[in-house]
Amino acid sequence: MRPTAAQRRFLGLWTAAWVALLLIAGLVWVGDLSLQWPVLLVPVLWALIALRPRRDATGRHG
Repeated sequence: MRPTAAQRRFLGLWTAAWVALLLIAGLVWVGDLSLQWPVLLVPVLWALIALRPRRDATGRHG
């Protein structure tokens, strides 16, 4: 059984949040946030992709 669009969206946002949390923890621990902040754009882009409208199996946006 395939997940619904809402479930896929939630999973994408959940994953983006965890990636952001882990990247921030890593930057605070071993990195320099003032120099390496662009890496935080990765979870932002991930979340934007997760939020985009998708078509379901019938071809409708869902």
